[in-house]
Amino acid sequence: MIKPALAKAMDRGIPAYPRLHWRRVIHILVGMGLFGKKFTIIVACKANITRSAYLHGYMEQYLKAHYPYARKKIRILSAGVKARSGSSASQVVKHVAKTQGFSLRGHYSDPFTKKLIKQADVILVMEQWQKENVLERFPMAEGKVFRMMEYLWNGDTEDIRDIPDPTGQNTADYTEFIEVAHSEVERIFRELGREGII
Repeated sequence: MIKPALAKAMDRGIPAYPRLHWRRVIHILVGMGLFGKKFTIIVACKANITRSAYLHGYMEQYLKAHYPYARKKIRILSAGVKARSGSSASQVVKHVAKTQGFSLRGHYSDPFTKKLIKQADVILVMEQWQKENVLERFPMAEGKVFRMMEYLWNGDTEDIRDIPDPTGQNTADYTEFIEVAHSEVERIFRELGREGII
């Protein structure tokens, strides 16, 4: 049985992509605006005050600069698998963000909740243990939780790795994290563009 939204897409002449996983088809249809909701990405780390805080801000900045039309289609949120509610981003990462042209002054940490999980189309975590933690606590997240490098990855799976954690390091030591984070954001948005989501 063809789902109503998929049938609607087919009636409008949009290819049904029968070989794609159903979740990817849904992502494409959401990106086309057929479900009337924004495609929601949650980026997450441990406490939501360093890596995911930075990535949340950088993704917003990157969308604004490179895909301004897509800001009505996509929403970025962040959370932490062991986060407390309401903590501000670390002082070092705030400074690092400022050097990259954006501010984390208004960032406050959020823990994962069922409501947040339900809102997400995709959840991007930094490390494998975080993925396992989310799935153990929220089985409903099955199929939409990925390590950041894992999501829409087209290369050798052996090259997939965790996003380095710069917590506790000096500003100068954030270089590796920034390089990997920026590269992954650019890759993911490029792939989302190819999928028709943005």
